[in-house]
This record gives sequence, structure tokens and C-alpha cells, in this order.
Amino acid sequence: YAGILVKSDNKVLLCKRCSKCNLPNVWSIPSGHVEKGETAIDGARREFFEETDIKVNNVRLLGMFRSRTGKGLVYVYLHESKKKLIPDLENAKDGKEHTSCDYFSLDEIKIDETTPELYELIKKVLS
Repeated sequence: YAGILVKSDNKVLLCKRCSKCNLPNVWSIPSGHVEKGETAIDGARREFFEETDIKVNNVRLLGMFRSRTGKGLVYVYLHESKKKLIPDLENAKDGKEHTSCDYFSLDEIKIDETTPELYELIKKVLS
């Protein structure tokens, strides 16, 4: 799995997973399976585009953790932007995987509304 965390103006972009999706109603990052023959970074970029309709290129590896299924790792890349990137869930191919997206400072994120692994990476970025 791979995904991208966007940081802008000391806040991070999180998207709320749909109620019928994996991690239902959890604030997460646009992410998904890395396809066969694809690198983790390319998978992260592709998944981000498919879920937000936004292309990003300038990313760096932030961290990784074991997936909740125990089948592999989740690679999280960081994209820092001077302006806030606003996902277009309406027109994104897989925008339906999220019900909304917003930017959060560290004190606005409730640890029980995201995953502990992602929360630790967000703390690393915003501290």
C-alpha cells in the first residue's frame, strides 16, 4: 500500500473514508494498493490522483508501517505545498472513497478518528 500526506501552512490534508470503504469513517490519506510492476512512489502518486484528481510529483518518503491486514507495508510519502491542494472528489475516478477532505493542525486531529500509525507520522510532520 502507498499514500501521500500533503502539508500546507503547518496543516495536513486528511480525507474521511466512506462508510462502506476500508477503514470506514476514519480520517486518512488518499492511498491504496501498489499494482504489480509499480514502485511504491508511483503507486502513491497514482492513488492520490485517482482519489483527488490532483497530480503531485515532488514527494519524499516520510515513513512506513505494517498494514492493518498484516499483508505488507504502507509507504507514506510527504508532499509540501505553499498553497492548499483541494481534492475534487466529484470528478476524481475514485473520489467516492471519501466523503470529505480538509486541512488539520495537530491539535485539531483527534487520535481516535485516525489510525495510530498515521497519527504518529502526522506528529512527526507538524511538531
